[in-house]
Amino acid sequence: MANALEPDMSGAELKEGGESASVLPMARSRAASANNLVLRKFQLDRLKNHAAVRLIVVQAPAGFGKTTLLRQYCARREADGVAVAWLHLESYYSDPSRFLRLLCEAVLASASDDARPSLSDSSSASVQDFLRCVRAVPVELVIVIDNFEQASHPGMEAVIAQLVRVLPKGAQLCIGTRVVPAINLPRLQLREQAVVINVEGLRFRANETAEFFREFRDISEAEVDRYQTATDGWPAALQCIRLSMRGRSARARSLPASGVTPDLIDFLATDVFENLSADFQRILLEACMPERICPELLEHISGRGDAVACLNEIEHLGLFLTPVDMERRWFRFHTVFRQVLLTRLRREMSETQVLALHKKIAGWYGEHGFSEEAILHYIEATDEEAAAGLLNTVIERLVSEERLDLIVRYADRLSLDTLRKYPRILNAAIVAYGFRRDFAKANRIIALRKAELEKNNASREDWGVHNYTRIFPIAAQDHVAEIGRAGTEVMEQLADRPGLEYAVALNARAYWLYLNSRFEEARDMLAQARALHDEAHNLFGLSYCEWIHANVLAAQGGNEEALKSLKQAYVHNEECAAASVAAGSVIAACLAETLYEKNCIVEAETLLHDHLLLLEQQAIVEPLALAFLTMARIANLRGEEREAEEVLDRMMYLGHRYNLRRLVVYAKAELVRQATLAGDLDKARTRFAGLTSGDGENDDELMFHAGETEAQTVTEARLLILSGRHADARALLQPAARKARLQRRMRRFMKLNLLLAISLNVEGQVNAARRAFIEALRIGAPDQFIRLVLDEGPQAVRLLHEARQALPKFPDLPQKDLVSAYLDRLLAEAGEFTPVVMPEQEFDDEEAGAPLLEDLTEREREILRLVSNGFSNKALADRLSLSTNTVKWHLRNIFEKLQISNRMQAVSVARHFGLID
Repeated sequence: MANALEPDMSGAELKEGGESASVLPMARSRAASANNLVLRKFQLDRLKNHAAVRLIVVQAPAGFGKTTLLRQYCARREADGVAVAWLHLESYYSDPSRFLRLLCEAVLASASDDARPSLSDSSSASVQDFLRCVRAVPVELVIVIDNFEQASHPGMEAVIAQLVRVLPKGAQLCIGTRVVPAINLPRLQLREQAVVINVEGLRFRANETAEFFREFRDISEAEVDRYQTATDGWPAALQCIRLSMRGRSARARSLPASGVTPDLIDFLATDVFENLSADFQRILLEACMPERICPELLEHISGRGDAVACLNEIEHLGLFLTPVDMERRWFRFHTVFRQVLLTRLRREMSETQVLALHKKIAGWYGEHGFSEEAILHYIEATDEEAAAGLLNTVIERLVSEERLDLIVRYADRLSLDTLRKYPRILNAAIVAYGFRRDFAKANRIIALRKAELEKNNASREDWGVHNYTRIFPIAAQDHVAEIGRAGTEVMEQLADRPGLEYAVALNARAYWLYLNSRFEEARDMLAQARALHDEAHNLFGLSYCEWIHANVLAAQGGNEEALKSLKQAYVHNEECAAASVAAGSVIAACLAETLYEKNCIVEAETLLHDHLLLLEQQAIVEPLALAFLTMARIANLRGEEREAEEVLDRMMYLGHRYNLRRLVVYAKAELVRQATLAGDLDKARTRFAGLTSGDGENDDELMFHAGETEAQTVTEARLLILSGRHADARALLQPAARKARLQRRMRRFMKLNLLLAISLNVEGQVNAARRAFIEALRIGAPDQFIRLVLDEGPQAVRLLHEARQALPKFPDLPQKDLVSAYLDRLLAEAGEFTPVVMPEQEFDDEEAGAPLLEDLTEREREILRLVSNGFSNKALADRLSLSTNTVKWHLRNIFEKLQISNRMQAVSVARHFGLID
């Protein structure tokens, strides 16, 4: 496989003084080139020793030979019978669904004909499509994604995280990039699932530099050392030095004193360019204008008939041209060298000539079906009419495939005067800007479009389409009351045209009805919306429809039904193209929270790691809040208080950045909750003062899933209980519980009754506490809510034990067997010992357990007692004057000695052996 940075130069014919005599014939053998390659033996051996890892990341700035190393590695793997799929990313590949389609096509080139899966006619694909393509390859497979930084953003990084997780055995993903992908690489490295080679690993070592210059037999070791020192082993700079030495008696020009900087490459690359013949310089300038070039395009630009030979010769001469596909049809110049060429081109051509060249390239791309590249070159040619006209023919497809980044990129480059002639583009831009949270641009276009509709006395249908597009930025800005109004307007204006727009309006209206506890009306509208989304193949709208439906079910206590619905929706999204990587993240957030509620912590955390970046980029407030809160609670469950606080800090940052008030309120309420459950009254009071003085709680009539069991009255009531102000707590809880029951918000009712029971129990009103608690259990038993109870900590576990003992005293309790089984399940999930059935029964294994307790040191017993009383790791560290790492070390020892695995079990052990009441 060819090496782009270190090719042989021995065949180049140079004029005296250094100028190349001509474009060289291609009949020359390339065997000599292979003899002069500098194989990166150390790194290649390292990679080959890790051939079984899921992920290889080669990360460094431009010019460090990332592509070269990956090509050498692939050549070695190919020699061992491994298949290779190669995808070189460009900036217009940044939409996840389009990226997955291109990746599928690259993999399919290695698939066996009889097992080759078919892809849809659209330009998008799903993660499941990718897996089917990988499984169709009959041998081991290396998949290379080169130039990743060109398309890097949270959505793409979320997809890469998913691919790494689901990659089948025998397949390996390699990424060449200037930026480190945000996919939790340290965790993958700790699990020995990833290898990272960075800039230090890519620098040429002294022996490699000497090998690189071996063709120049008369230069001294001192001169080679000088080049090594001047470039600090930067491969691109060394390549430019070698090229500039041609025809100069094997001596390079004096290097600038600026050190290893882009100026050095610019200096050397310019020197290389000037050392070429005028004819060859012209070929380079013609070939550098497009981001990638193929022979047919070069022939179209230059009028030459020998484009294949020209491109091969450029590559052979080491002029930073590399193939971007395995078929070697498309090529690209190294970014740094291309910038040098473009600068030279603009200096040697008039502006009129440059614009004409862009237009010529755009014409070729358009004729050959490359609409996206054609639009960009029309824009560069300042031919906005041609760009917008072509964009107008593909804009609906781009919207349906959720290629929002590309729509934003086009809209940013076109003037409003041009855009206003194309209502479809304007509407698409409103949607894209809204979901990318660029609200100022979205609102400016909305105002422009509204003025034009008023001026032209537009029809009801035109107004309906306009108001449909408004729903997206309104939802993204969390203007909930406006969502309901906009949905109602669209339904009235498009009543005679039920389709995609009408279905989105149904979603909006159903969401508003759900927030107002009008569940039956919401379900009826969602049923209508689901049918229309299916008919329109609108996966994005269908995902939001299913998410709202799950919220309706969960609010009424239908946790099991919500879980089943969400799992089905998630599987459907994974099977379909765009929604699996965009709107599917909304389903994932809700599903993760539901799994967390079921105490399926690992599954919930995996989903959130896969989708959180994408949610941050474009989700509306509710699913984003659910994701952050669930992540924070999982971190707390592991005893990682600092990590939990960092998650909530990120949540507040996004809330402030985009003026999304509920994100800030929920994050602050969660911080109060953490301090309260840890028993840190001073910190809880301070945090609660910050909550009420700044943003205040959401005190309107709307009830959101993310806040109904926490921020709205619950946070304050829990703090009042910790403060011993039980009458005040009950004054909040009792009317809220009555209202929740009246609204049939049974999930909220259960949480409020649980806190009411805790308050009564702490105050000594045991019988009243048990009645309130058993009533909560009776509500939760059919759908087995777990974390809603256990997250209240030791006081909830104490109530569980007492309720289990008292259950025989309630002979007429409806569904008594179901409640009894639910109690047992909760105790088991809490890590408790076998529950006590009758008050007089005692554990009979005290003597068996005593040796376990005796193994603990005095310090470990003290820590166990404090943990059992709700102390967090940080609170323990402060109380005992220890570092948090020391606390964690003690906890690991305690868990190992007592043969337990979590804090809930620690509470059970401490209570069993009398360390706490």
